[in-house]
Amino acid sequence: MKKGEASKEHLIVCAGDLFWRNGYEATGLSDILKASGLTKGSFYFYFKSKEELAAAVVGYYHRVVFEWLQGFAKAAAWETFVPRFMKPMQEGAAAGRHYGCPIAVVGMEVAFSHPELGKTYMAAMEELQRLFQQVLLQSGLTQEQAGPLAARLFALYEGELLLFRLSRDPERLVEMEQQLLAVYREYRKQYC
Repeated sequence: MKKGEASKEHLIVCAGDLFWRNGYEATGLSDILKASGLTKGSFYFYFKSKEELAAAVVGYYHRVVFEWLQGFAKAAAWETFVPRFMKPMQEGAAAGRHYGCPIAVVGMEVAFSHPELGKTYMAAMEELQRLFQQVLLQSGLTQEQAGPLAARLFALYEGELLLFRLSRDPERLVEMEQQLLAVYREYRKQYC
């Protein structure tokens, strides 16, 4: 990676971390510059606005979250996948390093105030839901079963992450793991 590309990526990563922890609106340009160690001139060399930076941040979030989850999803059945990805989240939450789903956190905040940006975040969320569907297919469900169940499980996942963020209680993530497995098992018992 060239120096200019590295500086731009560093700016995106720093902004992404701040948006995730503090929110989009609560993070000012001065906060981003301080965290990145870059100048205002550098910022405007790479981005025309904070909104343009936020669009780049969703690409970063998507890459990090999707690749992270995809690593656990490879050839995994649902009952293997869930504990694999939940363990590092639970450990991060217990250590104060996990703040919920970064795509949802920022996406919810910008959806109404910056609709075009909100659409970008929604597209990333839909791809994560498709990853859940892929794991359900790998678990032996049909396409007709996996689609609706993936939507239900993904809503549970994101809802519990939101409640975790609000409560700051790491136990919510333990409960989420149990619920993700229980809903799946109940579905299999009832429909398979």
